Amino acid sequence: MGLFGFGRKKDVPPTAAVPASSRAEAPRELVVYGTADGTRCRSVRTVLEQAGLAYKDVRVDDDLGTRAWLERQTGDRALPKVFVGTVCCGGFEDTQTMVVDGNLARLLAGESLEESADNSDELKRAMTPAAIRELLLEGEILTVKELGFEMDLWAEPRGKPPQVYYEGAPHPIAELDRVVSAALARAASGEVKLAWKDDD
Repeated sequence: MGLFGFGRKKDVPPTAAVPASSRAEAPRELVVYGTADGTRCRSVRTVLEQAGLAYKDVRVDDDLGTRAWLERQTGDRALPKVFVGTVCCGGFEDTQTMVVDGNLARLLAGESLEESADNSDELKRAMTPAAIRELLLEGEILTVKELGFEMDLWAEPRGKPPQVYYEGAPHPIAELDRVVSAALARAASGEVKLAWKDDD
């Protein structure tokens, strides 16, 4: 073992982080690299546990070798870092967003995130509650048109706190399904028209 912990690389994935598009048959293990007491490290564990996702918890408080490896792979020394196989999903905010929008579950299931991005036109045409929810979480904006007036419906899953904006007011992101259902109900009754911002 090297001086001050350098050279210790236990529990470190054998390959560098690679984009989702170039993944081969990589293991789908979810790993959290973090410290015992860091606020964001504790928070990311809580988010994963609340989502019912099993993960390997690698504490790197005194493991300078692994911390140096993480910095080389990700370009910064901030913790936590969450990996699915060899793919780095980012830190707390990135992981929280991926849990909310379902991308973390898709990645764990072996799906390509590029494939889900490619079908946004299909989702826009579908206009189902699930399709609208997914697109809002990906950053799309839905325009609600009523009697010549327009208001936008959008989500900020990375906000502090995460919120969805509808009828000029913020709502907790947990109310996203309710908000989407309300907008669809108004559209079904003919009270409003819905259109995606870029498609107006």
